[in-house]
Amino acid sequence: MVGFDRNVVMPGYRAEEGGQAVCIPFMPTAQFTPPGYRGDFHADEFTDARIRARYVACQADAGCLAAARAGATTFTSAERRRTGTVDASGLVDPQGAVDLRAIRRPAFFARWQEPIAAAESRTFTVEFTVPRDSYERLHLNRHDPIRLRGWYLEGQGIEVGAGRRRALVMLNNGGGNEITGIDDPEANGVTRNAQGAFVPDAAAATRSEQPGMRHWRGFAAALNAAGFDVLVSDRRGNGISGGVSGFNTAEQARDIWRQLQQLETGDGLRMLTPDGQLLEGRAAGGRLLAGMGAAGIPIVIGGYSRGSYTTAWAMHQNFVEDCNRDQPGTACAPPRGQPNIRGAILYGPNAGGLGWRLAGHDMIEAALRTERNTTYYPDGEVYAGIAQWPALMVVKGTYDYVEGLEGSFAAFHRARGLREIHLFRGPHQLNTQAPEAMRIVGERMVAFSRAAVLGEPAAQGFREPRDLRDAVLASTPIWGATTGAVP
Repeated sequence: MVGFDRNVVMPGYRAEEGGQAVCIPFMPTAQFTPPGYRGDFHADEFTDARIRARYVACQADAGCLAAARAGATTFTSAERRRTGTVDASGLVDPQGAVDLRAIRRPAFFARWQEPIAAAESRTFTVEFTVPRDSYERLHLNRHDPIRLRGWYLEGQGIEVGAGRRRALVMLNNGGGNEITGIDDPEANGVTRNAQGAFVPDAAAATRSEQPGMRHWRGFAAALNAAGFDVLVSDRRGNGISGGVSGFNTAEQARDIWRQLQQLETGDGLRMLTPDGQLLEGRAAGGRLLAGMGAAGIPIVIGGYSRGSYTTAWAMHQNFVEDCNRDQPGTACAPPRGQPNIRGAILYGPNAGGLGWRLAGHDMIEAALRTERNTTYYPDGEVYAGIAQWPALMVVKGTYDYVEGLEGSFAAFHRARGLREIHLFRGPHQLNTQAPEAMRIVGERMVAFSRAAVLGEPAAQGFREPRDLRDAVLASTPIWGATTGAVP
């Protein structure tokens, strides 16, 4: 029996651990290749063209259309912002002019013994300027620019022989996540109801603004402690960043390229240095990226949940093709082709794209693209394009709901270069994960990023699984807070 957030019995593989037989659960596959189908079902049937064609038929079916439009409405709605609701320090108006000194910094989190606090002296508070997405321009008639805010943690370089090599990891938050939100480990946002099910705990909101965020910040801290520069900002529509909608992940991928360019040139950039200087424009340009520029410094892009969709779109734009699915009829541009993009880390992902999600999600995505000018889920082209990425790491709880584990495993096998899949025994959400399991995830991210930057064929300490069962049995033998070993 799996606890939060599914509260159901799942299939699993039996193993001997600690002298007893246990069952390790995994999320089953939602959509199977139809009998007799010839081709690559999960890629070929979920391309942009195929989902749009099916949506024409969906529009003639009242039930199908209502479900698709309801989902699309959800994925263009504004999300509640929580930073500053427990402690007013750090509360800013994300849509207005912000004093960067008012934004919480790593040292703020020392009171909860978070490792990120050690990065205070190396952290720049940064603000980027980006355009509105298609939905906000075309449906809300908003055309003014918005600002994305977060941290740049300057690294010392990863050790290479007797020297050091500078490299950058760009982390993209999950849906609704806020990098400067409070996460009290004693208020993880989950409780047990009268029926015994694990459910969200509304009372935790008086102590935690972002339950689980300490783990995401912990990954940034681990990477930075290992020598990497780390950039992490709240995505558009979330936290201390501006904008209304936080769901257009393809547009958020373009924000990655905008951020890199602004770090190089200073155009649209403001920053607060560790020693308190406020820099803007040319005075800020070139201050970071180790002086190597946007196309020079080796980069690994990573993301959690919705941020992993952003990561996947960025990789597709750079290595496969740069398509604007928000605007029907727009021709795809050639890939950006930046050779310094060395790999991707997808945590809690939909790495397999629409084909490995629940049936009906393809029609929600088609409605988003057709009627709301929004691109959210990675499609069949992105899934197929993984073969052209230089490196891929998949990190996932064995009973993560986003896609069946088989879909993530299939995406892992698409990769042709450096690749790794790291499984732990937990759900999708960060807030009930075991701290030790998350510390190990941080170690694996460091090992993978190092191998990607150095062009190594495998990350130290990783053994490729023979099959899905082997991968599940190799999962970190530490259980999330609401699920224990099941005989």
